[in-house]
Amino acid sequence: MGSCEDVEYGDIYSVANPAAAPARMLDFSLHQPHLQFPPSYGFHGLPAAGYLPSPPQPLAFGSTPSPASTTTTELESPEDLSADDAVLAYINQFLLEDDDEEESFPSPGAAAPAAAPERDSALLAVAKPFVDIIADAAPYQETPWMDPPPNASAGTAAGFPNNMFMSSSSRQSSCQLVVPAEPVKEEGRCAVHRGRKKNRHDDDDGLELEDERRSKQSAVCDEEMIREMFDNVLLCNCPDCELQSPLPDESEITKAYVKGSGNRRGRKKGKTKAAAAIEEESVDLTTLLIHCAQAAAIDDHRSSGELLKQIRRHSSAHGDAGQRLAHYVANGLEARLAGVGSTVHRSLVAHRTSIADMLKIYTLYGTACPFLRMSRFFSNQAILQASKGAARLHIIDYGIDHGFQWPVFLQRVAKLDGPHPRIRITAIDLPQPGFRPAERIEATGRRLHDYARMYNIPFEYHAIAAKWDTIRIEDLRIDKDELLIVNCLFRMRHMMDETVTDQSPRMTVLNTIRKLNPHLFIHAVVNGTYNAPFFVTRFKEALFYFSSLFDMLETTASKLEEQEHRMLIERDFFAREALNVIACEGTERVERPETYKQWQVRNLRAGFRQQPLNQETVKKARYKVTRSYNKDFFVDEDNKWMLQGWKGRVIVAMSTWKPS
Repeated sequence: MGSCEDVEYGDIYSVANPAAAPARMLDFSLHQPHLQFPPSYGFHGLPAAGYLPSPPQPLAFGSTPSPASTTTTELESPEDLSADDAVLAYINQFLLEDDDEEESFPSPGAAAPAAAPERDSALLAVAKPFVDIIADAAPYQETPWMDPPPNASAGTAAGFPNNMFMSSSSRQSSCQLVVPAEPVKEEGRCAVHRGRKKNRHDDDDGLELEDERRSKQSAVCDEEMIREMFDNVLLCNCPDCELQSPLPDESEITKAYVKGSGNRRGRKKGKTKAAAAIEEESVDLTTLLIHCAQAAAIDDHRSSGELLKQIRRHSSAHGDAGQRLAHYVANGLEARLAGVGSTVHRSLVAHRTSIADMLKIYTLYGTACPFLRMSRFFSNQAILQASKGAARLHIIDYGIDHGFQWPVFLQRVAKLDGPHPRIRITAIDLPQPGFRPAERIEATGRRLHDYARMYNIPFEYHAIAAKWDTIRIEDLRIDKDELLIVNCLFRMRHMMDETVTDQSPRMTVLNTIRKLNPHLFIHAVVNGTYNAPFFVTRFKEALFYFSSLFDMLETTASKLEEQEHRMLIERDFFAREALNVIACEGTERVERPETYKQWQVRNLRAGFRQQPLNQETVKKARYKVTRSYNKDFFVDEDNKWMLQGWKGRVIVAMSTWKPS
C-alpha cells in the first residue's frame, strides 16, 4: 500500500555537485529522506518540473568568518545577484559554519582578518536595517542568557546584538538555563563555543532520555492505577457482602423478595396529561423500524430510504432509550441496504477498547445490572463446591476474554481452610485481528499470575487463541490427577449452528467437552430468540430484545456522570451486536443466541445430564439482587436453570452439567 513516505524526495530535489570542494547545503528532514537546497539558490531555488539547474560552484573560503567579517560565495554572474539573495546567502553561510572548528570565533589577541571586499560592505549595509529591528525588539541585557564571544563589545559585535549568537534551542530554554559567569574549558575548547552544537544535539539526547524516563514513570503509574482499579472492581473487600455472608432468616428473605414484583407493566404513576399528550403525538419509532425492515427484506430501496430519513429525524445517540435504540438499529438497516454490513462489523470488532475503559464499563454495568456478577458468582460457587478437598484443579475457560471472573475466585480460594489447591487455567478465546492474535489472553494470564502470587496460590496458565471447533483434546494437556472443570459463560452464541453448515461447530465443541469427561460443565447462555433464518422475524425479535437492554440502562444508569460509560456500553457492545444481527447473513452473522430451553435439548443430545441447582446459591443471588438492584430485576429458576431478567423478560440463564 503506497503512501507519501514511499516517495524519495531526496532523489527529486537533491542536486549533485561535481565540484571537488562541495558547496554547503541546507538539510530539511522529511521523515527519512532529506531535502537539499544549494545555498546559492536560497529558499527561492526549488527546481521546477522539467527544469535542471546548473550545478553550483564551490565556495571560495578566504578566512573563517567572524562577527566582523563575511565570507562570500563565488557565482557565475555576481552582478546578477539581487540584494535579497545576497542577504540570504550571507545568512546561510554564517549559520552553517561548523561549531567545532577552532577558527569559529577569533581567540583573544588573534590578528584581525583581512579587509572584506566592497561587496561585503554592501551586504552589511543591506542587512543593517534588519539588525536594527531585531536589536530594538530584543535589546541586549546586562545579564545575558549566553555569554558573548570573546573580543565582542559589551553591547554589539560589528553591529549585531549579542543575543543573535544564541541558538534557537538556547533561546527557547532560557528560563531553565543557568550559565556560569566564566566560560568553562572542556578538552581545550570553550564550552560556549560548543554550546550551540550541544544544545542542538547533546541536549536533544538529554531531553530524549528525560522523555523516556518520564514515559516509563507514566507507564508505571498507569499500570499501578489500572491494578488499583482491578482490585477495587473485581475483588470483594466488603465485610458484610450478601454473597459471602450467611443468609438471614427465611422470613426476612420472603419479606424482601416478592416473586413477580418486578414484572409489572403499564404507564408509570405520576405522569401528567401534558406528558401523555406529547407521547401520543410522538412518532412510533418501533413501527417505522419494522416497516423499514420489511421494505429492506424485499430490496425496496425507495421506501426504505424514505423511512430511514424519517427515523433519522426522530432518533439520536444522545436521546432517550427508544431514540438511541432507533439510531443504532437504523445504522444496521442502512448498512444492510448498502451491502456493507460485514465490512462495518469487522471494523467494529477490530476496534479495541482499552483495559481502563473496560474496567469502567464493567463497573457501571455491574452496578446497574446484576447479570454478569450473579452469573460469575453462580460459576464460582459451583467450582468451589465441586473442588472441595481437591489438591489440583484444572479449569478450562471457553471465552475467557479479560478474565474478570478469576481474581475474586482466587481471593475466595485463599480464604479457604487448609492448604491451597494447585490451580491451572487453560484460557481459550478467538484470535484477535492483527499481528498478535493472543495478545489479550496473554495479558490476562500475566494479571492472574500477579493475583495468584499475591494470595500465595500455586498457579499455572495456558493460553489458546484459536477457533473453538479446531481445538483438539491433546491441545488441552489433560492430567488425570487433576479435577477438571469446564466453564463457558455466554460465548457459545457466537458459534455457527446447523443452519449454516452440516457439521455444526456448536455440536463439535460440546462433543469435545463431553470427551474430556469433566467433573463439571458450567454453562451460561444469553436467552435470545433472534436466531431465525428469516430476516423480518429475526429483526422483530432482536428489536424487542435490545429494547429491554436499552430500557434497563435508561432506568438504572441515568445519572449524568454515568452517561458517558453507558454510551460506551450501548455503542461498543449492544449496537455492534444489533448491527451484526441486522446487516449480516450467512457465516458473517456471528450473533446466534438460542433460548435456554433450546440449549437444554442441545446439551442433552450431546451426552450431558443436567445437575440440580444449589438452592443456597439461588437464594443468595436472589437476596443480593433484591437488596442492591432495581426492583424490576428478578432471579428465578425453571427446570434446573437459574434465570435472570428484566421486567418479565428472561435475559440470561445458567446451569451445571455432567457427562452421561
